Parts: sequence; structure tokens; C-alpha cells
Amino acid sequence: MKTFNFIILVLAFFVLASTTSYSQNDTARSRDKLKKIVKEKLIEKLKIDEPTANKLIELTAENRKETKELRKKQKELTDYIFDNPQSSDIGSKLDDLMDSENKLNQLKNDHYTKLKAFLTPTQIAQSIVFQRELMKFMKKEMKHDKSNDRNIF
Repeated sequence: MKTFNFIILVLAFFVLASTTSYSQNDTARSRDKLKKIVKEKLIEKLKIDEPTANKLIELTAENRKETKELRKKQKELTDYIFDNPQSSDIGSKLDDLMDSENKLNQLKNDHYTKLKAFLTPTQIAQSIVFQRELMKFMKKEMKHDKSNDRNIF
């Protein structure tokens, strides 16, 4: 009986593992497909070539990652300040918050300068509009998917 339970446990593990790996592969394929579509739309809307689109996507991803890290740090500092306004180190926390604000502004300026090196001002503006529309669309789709997930059960 112990052997039977062990075999069932091993089989269940393999089924679960294969389902998880399939799900990860499916997610990776979906992500790759989305990246391809985004690149095609950038090429179409900005009237740029593929290497330029790749460069824009890469720079934007780097900028977004750095921005996310800075915003996370700002949130932590803001939470600390709100929770501990009487703390003895509040001055240094406020200084750190202002420093991170300056870094965020500098990051935006640096990103714009990098984009100006290979895009026209019109293309930069179009890319900003495109990214904003894409984010709105994705949020709407995610919200729609979540509401559909609830209706499954």
C-alpha cells in the first residue's frame, strides 16, 4: 500500500510539474508574441526600421526598470516618513526622498536625450502616445480577463 501511495505521489508530482512547465512555456510564447506585435506597431506608427525599433524598446525597458526601482524606493521612504514623523532620522529620510525625486527627473532627462540621438521630436511624441495607449489597452484587457476569470466558477 505504501508503494502504491508513493507511485501516486510521484505521478501527481510529474503531472503538476509538466503542467507548470507548459504554463511557463505558454506564458513565454505569449510574451514573445506581444513583443513582436508591439515592435510591428512601433515600426508602423513611427515609420522607423526594425533596428531602430529594437533600440527604442531596449532603452524604454531599461528606463522603465530604473524608474520602477526609484519609485519603489520613494514609496518606502514616503511610508517611513508617514509612519515615523517624529523619528530622529526623519531629516535624512526627507533628504533621501528629495534626492530620489531629483534622480527620477534626471533619469527622465537622460532617457529623452538618448531618444533624441536617433528619433525626431515627432517620433518621440508618437512613441509616448503609443506607449500610453498600449498601457491603457493592457490594463483594460487585464481587468476584463480578471472579471472573466471570476465568472468561470
